[in-house]
Amino acid sequence: MSEKTLPDRLYASLPSDDPRFTELRQVIAAVIQPGKGSPAARMLGEWALLGYLLTTGKLAGDRFSVGASFPADLPDPEAVLSMTQQVEAAAQAWDFE
Repeated sequence: MSEKTLPDRLYASLPSDDPRFTELRQVIAAVIQPGKGSPAARMLGEWALLGYLLTTGKLAGDRFSVGASFPADLPDPEAVLSMTQQVEAAAQAWDFE
C-alpha cells in the first residue's frame, strides 16, 4: 500500500458562530493580504503545529503558561488590532481600496 501524501495547502474551518474562534478570526482578518505574500496561511500552520506539539506532549506546556513573559520589543496585540481597525475605518470613510 502506498503512503498518502498531503497537499501543500490544507483548508481549515473557523466558524463565525463559535466564540472560541472570535479572536483568531480578528487576528487573521487583520493580517490577511491578497496573493501568495499573505502571512495568514503560514500563521495558521505554525499555530496548528504548536497546538499539535503541546497536545501530544512533544513540547512542554509549562514554559508557555499564561503568565509567560514576552520580549519587551513586541507591540501589544490589542493596540495593533485597534490601530488596524482604525486604519480600515479611515480607508472606508475615504473610499480607499
